[in-house]
Amino acid sequence: MSLVREVETLLAPGGRLSQRWPRYEERTVQRELALDIARVVEQGGVLLAEAPTGVGKSLAYLLPAVLHARGGERRVVVATCTRSLQDQLFERDLPALLEAVDLRLPCARLKGKQNYLCPRALQQTDGRGAEEDETLDELRRWAAADEEGDLDRFPASDPEAMRRLRGRLGADPHACTMLTCRKGRECYWVRARRAAAQARVVIVNHALLAISGEVEGLLPDFDVLVVDEAHRLEGVLLGQLEVAVSRNRVEEVLRLVGTGRRRGNRAAAPRGNPAGLLARVRGFALPLFTAGKGSASAEREELDALAARVAHARGDADRFFEAIEPRGERHEVYGARERYRSALELIGRDLAPLEAILSHCNRFARSLHLLAEDLDSLRAGETADDLVGELEQAGGRFAQLGADLGHLAEATHRDWVYWRSAGGRGVELHGAPVSVGDHARRLVIGRARSAFLTSATLSTGGDFGFLAERLGLGESRGLPYETASYPSPFPLARQMKVFVYEGGGSEAEAVSEVVAALALATGRNQLVLFTAHERLRRVRERLLSSLEASGPLLAQEWDGPASLLAERFRLERGAVLLGVQSLWEGVDFPGEALEILVVAKLPFSVPDEPLVEARGDRLREQGLDPFQHDAVPEAVLRFRQGVGRLIRRSDDRGVLVVCDPRLVTASYRRAFLESLPVAPERTRDARALAAGAARFLGVPAGAAETVAPLSPPTPGAPADPGSVEWP
Repeated sequence: MSLVREVETLLAPGGRLSQRWPRYEERTVQRELALDIARVVEQGGVLLAEAPTGVGKSLAYLLPAVLHARGGERRVVVATCTRSLQDQLFERDLPALLEAVDLRLPCARLKGKQNYLCPRALQQTDGRGAEEDETLDELRRWAAADEEGDLDRFPASDPEAMRRLRGRLGADPHACTMLTCRKGRECYWVRARRAAAQARVVIVNHALLAISGEVEGLLPDFDVLVVDEAHRLEGVLLGQLEVAVSRNRVEEVLRLVGTGRRRGNRAAAPRGNPAGLLARVRGFALPLFTAGKGSASAEREELDALAARVAHARGDADRFFEAIEPRGERHEVYGARERYRSALELIGRDLAPLEAILSHCNRFARSLHLLAEDLDSLRAGETADDLVGELEQAGGRFAQLGADLGHLAEATHRDWVYWRSAGGRGVELHGAPVSVGDHARRLVIGRARSAFLTSATLSTGGDFGFLAERLGLGESRGLPYETASYPSPFPLARQMKVFVYEGGGSEAEAVSEVVAALALATGRNQLVLFTAHERLRRVRERLLSSLEASGPLLAQEWDGPASLLAERFRLERGAVLLGVQSLWEGVDFPGEALEILVVAKLPFSVPDEPLVEARGDRLREQGLDPFQHDAVPEAVLRFRQGVGRLIRRSDDRGVLVVCDPRLVTASYRRAFLESLPVAPERTRDARALAAGAARFLGVPAGAAETVAPLSPPTPGAPADPGSVEWP
């Protein structure tokens, strides 16, 4: 029986899945999607499938995947953007499906290396305060009984303490290798990779998929690739390929070998590593060198020279980052950001500060490697093995720092864009490819015989060309693709009411007025989405006093990270959550958790942002308009993702308010309007808008809380960023 026929039989009304799948619902669209996927799996090729929320995408792609993987040496890789969806697929959906179809199949979950507990890091890390000490004790007890060491699955009683510790406990994604770590049999990452190599279905995240094409053996070979949340793949690829060097990164590697203390900095180093790697090598290894070779003078001299070099390197790093600091105007909140195209433009004709840092990196890398070789030759037991591994890791990090800094300073890759920034984290250098299409095609999507990419938002006005271009797909690139769009199973036209607020004034004034009026009239949960932190801050200041008598006001970063605020928001009623970036997509607020969505502004990228500017330059070279061919379709996809937060179930009802008149007045409005299930109502009266929202949501008169008058903006508040904006 063909795969298509088998999938059709299993999903048919009265079929095996309807009887044995615990959450089975009769969904015609889901069956159509599953059959299309099965056809591509059988015949090969690439399918881009836009399937809205509620279709049941997980079952639609998992069913043909497991049926295909049961035969011979076939392997399917399923990639998701969020680790939470990855865990859901592996722990809930996949086991339930295998049981329903009566299949036994080796399956594995594989995440990025930094998500796994490093046994050596756990042994060496000490807490900075009582909360961290208690969390480390919990973690040690958990690790003694847990076979996976997946830090996402650690049930910390103090999540905030664990958040602070996590970066010091995970395996180092860059410096940690089998050659530098002598605890391979204890390493959770090694265990996870071994399990993936033996599995027929492997569930990964986009970040791991993005780098697997460049790291041999990171993922076993596969013939079928499924990418869920595929609209986010390009951004993850960019994040993985971007290179950055900062003063803080230099300091981190110096702390590995030095004391971890700078003049004027009273913060002590971690108690488990009070004096740095060089001091521990001196105390432990010099007696071994003396006993083994009769003299340790060469090693002692080398350790002395490296210890002295730490201070010199710090001084040279300070001089280098002072020399490359942007000289233009600096915004009070956003700092400064400048694109550069050559070493001359970056640092001028005096290359001495750059050459000094590169020399330090080269010397540390070479010397630490030689010290590791000398110590390894003594075969002095487990402690020596640990020190050898640390020396190799530290040397590797210096070597990588030097390579990255050289690449960024030269700025010679025509297909890359380079920029420097100065802000709260100091001066930083950045570089990224202008396009990830070649990487996506050759090293990710093109590795599979059959590839299926799905999301609720892959097209603009029914056209998949924008995303396909970004991912390097198409006939001209040697990787043709098919497309398919599926209707929403929800009656969205009855579930959603849309308003456009044209009340005038600044963005902060308009959004604050609307949010306050909605809180007064409805008392329902509101999510307010912004395109910039500074604009969120302005609205937060205006709402702080006016919403005192209503539900809680939560603001991303001010009141916690997005993940923690999302959990709190789901439990509240009458709350207002102000968010940027990460809250535009990937969060689920069903039912009463979210009934009003306010979009402060259409989500265009800032045109003078270096990567956007570089893409624009390339489009102009091709005779194309960057605004029409890049900015608009990208903004439409982001807008659709944001709007998608509102209706998550068939019985949800929600109100969308867009405080940007361009939605109904701009020449490009059609692309945005076509993404809405109903035509918007235009109004300049915030109270009338709120009354209409209350009627649609069925709020009884007088049921909402009282809201105080809006507070005025803070005197002397900085202006909005001076960046150019699209019309």
